[in-house]
Amino acid sequence: MELTTILAAAAAVLATLYLYYSYRFSYWRKRGVPFPRPLPFLGNIGFFFAGKKGFSSAMLDLVAPFKENGYCGMYMWSQPVLLVWDPEMTRQIICKDFSSFHDRGQPSDENDPLSQHLFNLNGNKWRNLRNRLTPTFTSGKLKLMLPMMRDIASQLSSHVATEAKRADEVEIDALLSRYAVDVIGSVAFGIECNSLRDKDNEFISMSRKLGRTSAVGFVRFILIGIHPKLGALLPLKWMFSDTHRFFLNLMKETVEYREQHDVERNDFVQLMMQLRSADLANVDPANHMALTHGVMAAQALIFFLAGLDSVSNTIAFALSRLGADPELQQRLADEVREVLRRHAGELSYEALKEMDLLHRVVLEAMRLWNPAGILFRKCNATTQVGDLVVEKGQVLFIMAQVTAMDEGTFPDPHRFDPGRHTPEAKQARHPYAFLPFGDGPRNCIAERFAMLEMKLTVALLVRDFVFTPGPNYEPEVELDPKNFFPRAKNGFHLKVSARA
Repeated sequence: MELTTILAAAAAVLATLYLYYSYRFSYWRKRGVPFPRPLPFLGNIGFFFAGKKGFSSAMLDLVAPFKENGYCGMYMWSQPVLLVWDPEMTRQIICKDFSSFHDRGQPSDENDPLSQHLFNLNGNKWRNLRNRLTPTFTSGKLKLMLPMMRDIASQLSSHVATEAKRADEVEIDALLSRYAVDVIGSVAFGIECNSLRDKDNEFISMSRKLGRTSAVGFVRFILIGIHPKLGALLPLKWMFSDTHRFFLNLMKETVEYREQHDVERNDFVQLMMQLRSADLANVDPANHMALTHGVMAAQALIFFLAGLDSVSNTIAFALSRLGADPELQQRLADEVREVLRRHAGELSYEALKEMDLLHRVVLEAMRLWNPAGILFRKCNATTQVGDLVVEKGQVLFIMAQVTAMDEGTFPDPHRFDPGRHTPEAKQARHPYAFLPFGDGPRNCIAERFAMLEMKLTVALLVRDFVFTPGPNYEPEVELDPKNFFPRAKNGFHLKVSARA
């Protein structure tokens, strides 16, 4: 009798769940929106359990059958998510009707300090902090930061030369990852990380932990997919307790040391300290965010995360493609050296601005290897977008990488061609067909910094070295399925020799 009762109860639970998910999975069908067939309970995210592809790659596969439509629906567990890649709909969502889509729908909590950064914050609190931090990345501020970046880039050049003498090929992305840690550590935290010299230091360890998926992180992803507020059940300070303490203590100690010893430095920490000193609480008291050590650490952390794999892998990918195209690489080296001759040999801010081919090479690397291939938004007010009514509360993914690889916009899209980014080529296509840093009020606040770092690094390395494919070079890069963002599973392997 007891067994019969248990089986009956289990059957009732399963039947209830089946009916619930059947109802939830009818959302897009009722609205006439095409969508891939969901799996029971999982929706369309079964690829996470297969472990064969990272998030970005799997999402591109998901939308492929609906490419011509410009949008489709999907389900994260039972939550309906709208995927959009039509350029005109994208323009409306992230710019024209920004007031209806001003949030990303990511959880942030005052009790979880490292979640209080610009990417997660919503509404007027986001706007208040964004307006205060935007002047941090003006051209004048970047010029002051450039000497620090240039010094670390020179160290990178020395390490590349040393590695080239030791082996037949250099795993260039491994060096670039450590280089990126040194740059961000110096500019964001004012710390000399020395990762190029010590590949096992604490900064490297912490960056690896933050960049990898984990079982706990996956559970948090599930909770947020069910409802964003459930993310509070697994706050970042619990998930990454050692990382959380590391960055909070680092910021606190750095600020206190500078205050006690009157130390000033041209970096992100100093700029935030200056903002904290300016009493702006009365400007917008309801939405003012005090720049506590926790809030400052959160901004530096998101700066740190955004500037690691995304920057180092884009540079590595650019060098890999230049290595496979000796003629293009020589043209770029000639441009770099010609401009430097006019600037007394100095890789200055003005010199880098004059390097047109360099700029286009970096943009083309970002088109093919876009670290921000998906933009997250949440609808704040029911709005007509194209022929579709997007309801309040709807979560959206802007699939920017779909348009970046569209054959109609970029013929032979897998070919590396910096000519796609001339003024004439840009004029001929939709302005929202290529969004390497997003667009609108919530575009990447550090876009100028990232471009400066990538252009400086590529220019310096191409000036000093010739890159050619190594024995383990992969013409078609295999991606690491364990990384959320694109990362080469087997690295980028190049032969390196000194340029005459």
